[in-house]
Amino acid sequence: MISAFGVYFTTQWASFVAYRVVFFLYSMWAILPPLIYLAVWSTVAGGGGVGGWSRGEFVAYYLTFMVVNHLAGSIEIHTASWEIRQGEISGRLLLPIHPAVRTLASNVGFKAIGLLVVVPSVLLLAALFRPEYHTTPALVVAGVVATLAAGALQFLIGYTVALLSFWITRADAVAQLNEVLLVLLAGQIAPLALLPEALQAVAAVLPYRYMLSFPVEIITGRLGSSEILLGFGMQTVWLVGAWFLMRFAWRRGVRHYSAVGG
Repeated sequence: MISAFGVYFTTQWASFVAYRVVFFLYSMWAILPPLIYLAVWSTVAGGGGVGGWSRGEFVAYYLTFMVVNHLAGSIEIHTASWEIRQGEISGRLLLPIHPAVRTLASNVGFKAIGLLVVVPSVLLLAALFRPEYHTTPALVVAGVVATLAAGALQFLIGYTVALLSFWITRADAVAQLNEVLLVLLAGQIAPLALLPEALQAVAAVLPYRYMLSFPVEIITGRLGSSEILLGFGMQTVWLVGAWFLMRFAWRRGVRHYSAVGG
C-alpha cells in the first residue's frame, strides 16, 4: 500500500505540474475566501477592535486560516463522487488497493505543490498587514498536530459524503450543504468567538470546528490548556466516528453498486 501511495503521489504531482493554471487556481481558492473576510474584519476593527479582537489579531487569524485551510482542505467530496457516478470506480475495484489510497495520494500531492503558492502569498500579506500573534513554539507544534488531524477528518467526512453517490444521483446537494456548514461553523465567516452563543454551542459539538477553526485558534494563542485538551478529545472522537462511518458506507455502497450491475 505504501508503494502504491508513492506511485499515485508521483503521478498526481506530475499531473499538477503539467496543468499549472488549474493547479494555481485551486491553490488560490484556499486563499481568496479568507482574504475577503480578512479585508472585511480588518476594516470593521479599524484602530479600535471588535469583540476584544484588534485589527492585528484578525490579520493573524485569517493568515493562519489560509495555511490551515489549504493543508486541511479536501475536494474528494466532489472528485470521488464523480468517479462513482461515471462508473470509473469499476476498474479500481479490481485492484488490490483500496480506491481511497489513490484519492488520498492526490490530496497530499496537491497540498504539497500548492504550498509553493500559498506560503509566499501568506508571507507577502503578513508583510503588508502586520499580524499580531500571541503564541509560543509549543502552541505552534500543537497547532500543526491539530491541522494534520483536521485534514484527516475532512478527508474521511468528504469521502463518506461522496460514497452517497452509490445510492443517489444528487450527492452534490449533500456536499454543498456540508460546505455551507463548514463555512459557517468552522470560523471562516468570523472567528467562532464572535458568533452568537447558540452557534458557538452547536460548533463545539459538531465536527466542523475541528476541521478548520480549532488548529487556527491554537496557533494564534486563543485557547488555554484545558480548551486545547478538550478540543483534541473532540477531534479524536470525530476521527474515530468518521473512520467507522466511512468503512460502513464503503462496504454497503460496494454491495449496492455490484447488485445493480455497476
